[in-house]
Amino acid sequence: MNRRALLLIAVALVATVAVLGGYKYWRVTQAIAAGAAFANPAEAVSVAVAHPIRWQLGASAPGTVVAREFVILSNELPGTVARVAFRSGEVVEAGQVLLELDTRSERAELRSAEADITLARLTAERTRKLVEQRAGTQAEVDRAEAQLAQAEARRDVIATTIQRRTLRAPFRGRIGLRDVHPGQYLAAGTELTTLESVADSVFIDFRLQQEVAAQLAPGTELHLSGAGLPAGATAVIRAIDARADEASRTVRVRAEAPVAAGLTPGAFVDVTVAAAAAREVLAVPIAAVRRAAFGDHVYVIREDAQDAKGPTAEQRFVRTGPTLDSEVVILEGLAAGERVATEGSFKLRQGSRVKIIEAAGQAGAPAAAAPRGS
Repeated sequence: MNRRALLLIAVALVATVAVLGGYKYWRVTQAIAAGAAFANPAEAVSVAVAHPIRWQLGASAPGTVVAREFVILSNELPGTVARVAFRSGEVVEAGQVLLELDTRSERAELRSAEADITLARLTAERTRKLVEQRAGTQAEVDRAEAQLAQAEARRDVIATTIQRRTLRAPFRGRIGLRDVHPGQYLAAGTELTTLESVADSVFIDFRLQQEVAAQLAPGTELHLSGAGLPAGATAVIRAIDARADEASRTVRVRAEAPVAAGLTPGAFVDVTVAAAAAREVLAVPIAAVRRAAFGDHVYVIREDAQDAKGPTAEQRFVRTGPTLDSEVVILEGLAAGERVATEGSFKLRQGSRVKIIEAAGQAGAPAAAAPRGS
């Protein structure tokens, strides 16, 4: 084959490749143009308007009424009941005898100890006189005085035992139900009854989430409600626990309230507290907020006059507050009057075309007349 034939073959191959490449480029260009011209179908969604409301950070919690002073009375030592000196439900004074155990053997030992003290005291006095007359030694005096001290200590031990077998009221209060009788044998530490102080006020103990408790301080007023309580019953916070519970992440709070009907120690009440001043925030329906691991977000409806495709969805991350009735408080991320997708928002992505089928709210919705609390 000569050179001329080889050259013709090479030219033919190059021309063939060029034609095929041009054809392929034309096909790809047509596909790109067709894809750019193709519009995804619009997703049908309902919309609502982010409207302002007055909101107040607060909380409600169940509370328990607690007496200012409370104790479970029990006997310190074992023994047989000799006398019961109280009646169920009566008010007793501080130091009043409530119950006495049999102390006959201890009292006999006490008389013996007092006799030993008398003898030891006389012996010590005689020994000192003998020393003064140079008829005795100082060692005999020391021994006699030591025997006297031992006898006095034995007497004190027996007297203390007698006192420990007598139960007295530690403070003024109302006694609980009596369920003990003379002649009954009691083991050490037997629970006999309860004693609750009688005062003009009671404590209310309850727990709050740590972020709410952090906004409170002693002196804050709160509202009480419950069976038997008068309308408008209030209490004042007296103390807040220094640490949060590790399991529930709640903080124990103690308030004080004047004694009223329904505030019986151990009773249940509802506590409502406002943790901050009312302020204006935005609210949207619950269905508008999408929860995700990467953050809470909504889809804002954007309408560009130059976009012939119609309204589109813009993903907007927001900081949410509590849920109030059927709405969610939006603390950051939205402006008043912006429209957000509600029903059907789960189908949307960034830039999705939307078709509005229903308006779930009106722009410029008036704020609530009274603050709405959480």
